[in-house]
Amino acid sequence: MSSIARPYAALADATRLARSGKGMSQRRLSQLLGKSQGYVGHLESGRFRPTVETLKALASALDLPYGQLAMAADYISAEEFENPLDDRQLARLHEVEDLTDAEWDSAKDFMRYIRSRRGTPD
Repeated sequence: MSSIARPYAALADATRLARSGKGMSQRRLSQLLGKSQGYVGHLESGRFRPTVETLKALASALDLPYGQLAMAADYISAEEFENPLDDRQLARLHEVEDLTDAEWDSAKDFMRYIRSRRGTPD
């Protein structure tokens, strides 16, 4: 199977290896995640990415570092994993965490506008 058909192969392989290493069946993992056994099978296929909530539950169920799974799922980059946010950056994120997708898109547009005005004389 090509990596194109398995965009989340690293996550799938890490999940399968950790589950197998614990002697855990897909059925047991699905129970711990509150998902169907078919869901775990699809997860281990590497063709889709679980939600952040499911990824956190997966990390907990398999005793794996969440950050490494988040990298494998392309939620964070290696740079973000190696250089976590400081308290000031986290505070900024908490201020906007309840925005809807449409509101977030508007906020990003406004931020682009502000950046475009830097260094421009009035």
